Amino acid sequence: MSKQHNTDIAIVGGGASGLAAAISAARTGAAVVVLEKLPRVGKKILATGNGRCNLGNLSQDAAHFHGSMDTEPVLAAFPGEVTFFRNLGLWVCPDEAGRLYPASGQAASVLDALRLPCEALGVQEVCEFTVAEILPQKDRFSIRSTDGGTVHARRVILAAGGAAGPQYGTSGEGPRLAQALGHRVTELRPALGPVAVEPGRTRALKGLRVQAKVTALRNGEPVAVEEGQVQFADGALSGICVFNLAAYQSEILSLDLVPWCEDGAALVDEIAGGRSQVALEDMLTGILPKRVGQVLLKSCTDRPLTAMVSALGPNELQILAARLKDWQFPTIPGGSWESAQVTAGGVAGIGPTLESPTVPGLYFAGEVLDVHGDSGGFNLRWAFASGMMAGAQAARELNP
Repeated sequence: MSKQHNTDIAIVGGGASGLAAAISAARTGAAVVVLEKLPRVGKKILATGNGRCNLGNLSQDAAHFHGSMDTEPVLAAFPGEVTFFRNLGLWVCPDEAGRLYPASGQAASVLDALRLPCEALGVQEVCEFTVAEILPQKDRFSIRSTDGGTVHARRVILAAGGAAGPQYGTSGEGPRLAQALGHRVTELRPALGPVAVEPGRTRALKGLRVQAKVTALRNGEPVAVEEGQVQFADGALSGICVFNLAAYQSEILSLDLVPWCEDGAALVDEIAGGRSQVALEDMLTGILPKRVGQVLLKSCTDRPLTAMVSALGPNELQILAARLKDWQFPTIPGGSWESAQVTAGGVAGIGPTLESPTVPGLYFAGEVLDVHGDSGGFNLRWAFASGMMAGAQAARELNP
């Protein structure tokens, strides 16, 4: 591309939302250019779902989406992942949990399903184009790159992502560009990633997994609850249920290790009575993985694990009962953008057409907006749905 280029619609960002927006806009006959900072589009798509690309979910529950924006009008206009991709030549299959994957089992198939129609529709990809600024003018926008190139467009769709996964090209440029244009951006937080906890608290549990109900606590009050498999890493808690709590930036994660039991004290009394002549190291093997039970017991008593269960006193049994239902792990503030899958927070105050209320002709799509979904394909649903909406709205009236 030359240093100066004119087009109808310029899309900043060649990820899932940007490519969906390109397809939607180009189908109207608009001339579309996708501006991507990396050497190729769709790099983050290829890493999704461990290379399989969990592109959506059978569930339509709106409770899976969080943030300040009303997502319902945008999602209601989206035909759904199965229909959307079937129309692009990609077959989609659900797993036992309702998560949707390409029939090929390869994320590359999803990228091809988006890239090939863009190519057929004449969408131009301009890679290694890092946007320095977007300048609204009387009847067009000038989009200037860091190397001096400029694209002039009648409409702009900002689909540059959030700050999660900088190794995939999303390191906060989208929100910064929006802010420079006068838009309010809510606090950006890593979401869908491990939660760091105080050093040493999980070292002895590294590599273990346990089913639990996990509560995120802030100022001693619960702010969110998830249930599922918790994975222990050295210095962190992981697993889908923990991922879904990461955005809350809690001060403590509390694990209920026996969510199926309401009375922890009665449970401990029964175990202690039935296993009174068993060594402490085996006391909890009937309800927990052996090493998890041992680490939990060590936090409740100074007695050696070779001692008999009958040696535990009333106070120790009470502590154990409480900890089974409320094992607390103080968290470390912040989080890792590299290990986060998506960004919580983003551009706020945007209506259902996804057009800026203050900069006519500027639209937003995907992760740059103050919307994030739970694990399970919901964030890609938002990317595709918002991209299709932004593309259609940006192209409206360009070719009457």
